[in-house]
Amino acid sequence: MPVDTLFRAISDDLSVRIIAATTTDLVREACARQSAHNTEAVVLTRAATCVALLATLAKEGKERVLLQLKGDGPIGSVVADAWGDGRVRACLERRLSPQTELARLQLGDDDDRPVVSEAIGTEGYLVVTRDLGLEQQYQGSVDLQNGEIDTDVERYLNLSEQLPSAITCACRLDGNGTVLRSAGVMVQGFPGADPERVDQIRARFSDAALRDLIRVERDPAELVTWAMGGERFDPMGETRLVFHCPCDVERVLGVLTTLGAEDLRALADEQPTTEVGCHFCGKVYEIPADQIRALADGVSAQRS
Repeated sequence: MPVDTLFRAISDDLSVRIIAATTTDLVREACARQSAHNTEAVVLTRAATCVALLATLAKEGKERVLLQLKGDGPIGSVVADAWGDGRVRACLERRLSPQTELARLQLGDDDDRPVVSEAIGTEGYLVVTRDLGLEQQYQGSVDLQNGEIDTDVERYLNLSEQLPSAITCACRLDGNGTVLRSAGVMVQGFPGADPERVDQIRARFSDAALRDLIRVERDPAELVTWAMGGERFDPMGETRLVFHCPCDVERVLGVLTTLGAEDLRALADEQPTTEVGCHFCGKVYEIPADQIRALADGVSAQRS
């Protein structure tokens, strides 16, 4: 059975690097954890696939990339992060209501690329945070272009990171709105390369070309061959991709401390146990009141 894989390559003329990823299983898992279907599934697919493609700058697995899209649509914001060793996760801030169905919003027929901008919104911003395992993180942002996620990420790369880039993500859904296949491709020009080189490849990404390609199972090397129009390329390695959420009790307690000592004590007095859920994986942590009071005491001690 095929596994999700990120494949890195470089063109034979050393002008561009090409990254391709199959993300079917990890986005299915992300969608299952959040009971996401139809438009919500497409949104999660694009966010998770984009962030997996972005986490390819460092040579080691220490790299982490956080992708945040905040729009004026009913979903609100989408958050996805990926690590250089292939771990990926994504979540939605809000769910689409049945009245918005938008849930089946403009998914179109087999020949169309699904439109998700009404769910995301077209007014807002995109923030990318890169942690390469160095002392400082790098963060850049741009206004949303159209709320279609991958095109917004492409605009970010070209404007904020100033890398000639083209990126496309696609998925196919079954009759129940569940992900059948998903994949993405990113191409970036090297310094000094003719910018038209990336433009030529971007032309292949137009409309629903990748979505049409993944009507059948494809491996990432086939996606690179398609992106390069059959030109030769040199493989530069591959990484297995998996859904992974690193949440644990310690992280949950860390989040609770942001409430402040007074709010923590009020929370502890309201109920014997407080449930805190993870938006990414759906896991629920039960924190007893005495532990929350201890957190409050710790916060007070730090500020005194």
